[in-house]
Amino acid sequence: MGKVLIAVSGTGGHVYPGIALAEELRSRRPDLQVLFTCARGKPGVEWIRNAGFDVRTVRLRGFARQPGWSWLVFPFALIAGGFGALALVAGQRPDLVIGTGGYVSGPFVFFAALLGIPTLVLEQNSLPGVATRIASRFAREVHVAYPEAVERLPGRRNVHLSGNPVRLSVEQGDAAAFRAEHGLDAERPVVLVLGGSQGAQALTEAALGAGRELGPDADVQIVIQAGRRGYADAQREAATAPDNIHVTEFVSDMGSAYAAARLVVARSGAMTLAELAAAGRPAVLVPYPYAAEDHQTLNARHMADRGAARLVP
Repeated sequence: MGKVLIAVSGTGGHVYPGIALAEELRSRRPDLQVLFTCARGKPGVEWIRNAGFDVRTVRLRGFARQPGWSWLVFPFALIAGGFGALALVAGQRPDLVIGTGGYVSGPFVFFAALLGIPTLVLEQNSLPGVATRIASRFAREVHVAYPEAVERLPGRRNVHLSGNPVRLSVEQGDAAAFRAEHGLDAERPVVLVLGGSQGAQALTEAALGAGRELGPDADVQIVIQAGRRGYADAQREAATAPDNIHVTEFVSDMGSAYAAARLVVARSGAMTLAELAAAGRPAVLVPYPYAAEDHQTLNARHMADRGAARLVP
């Protein structure tokens, strides 16, 4: 029996590739012990447990990009979180540590390498994040999803172009079950609007506005994933909108959602794009304009240039 520790930051883009990888590892090695570590207070903790895996939380936080008081406390939080990461790695002594990018994976990969434990980093985006660029210097292997990412890690002999791991359930959805769960007509086509695991206010507002203009007699149904922060407001707006608009806080069964959808309107996070490709769904991609170094536009352009999606800047 071996043990693998997977470090994730807590949002869908980092959690779901970790879950996909864990599911594949366990299918090949049923006796393998898989343990996740995740930032405390993040929704990813619940998703990991729902997927059937054990998770330990750590007090690590990301670096705020805008100046503020958080800059003053960040060094102290980093030191405290770093000690927590070291204690967990030293205490668990896994046979392999995997980081899926983001601020949590960096300390775990660093301390594992320091202790002589094999390490692996997954980078989902076309533009490697800061954590990946740093971790690539001491990780045994770095696996990326886009050729552009290889080019942005020059001189790294440990970089491999592997693609993004996708959960098997994404390709095994039940369209009828999704329609029944959300009270959708069995015949009318469905447009699925996704803002990532945290929702997107601009997409939600645009979808509600489009639904109102189309009216209740339009031959289409719109399902909007509004996210935790935007759900209450979106639900209030939807109460006065045509009844062919349906708002939900979060879609847990993405495979069934994709199976039911005729078209997907979404941000262009790397894991959303990987799932769209696996599910074979056409998409209109609206990149999040404030993503670090505009990496979502690079992600979307990779799909649009190959005829797999339409890019709306």
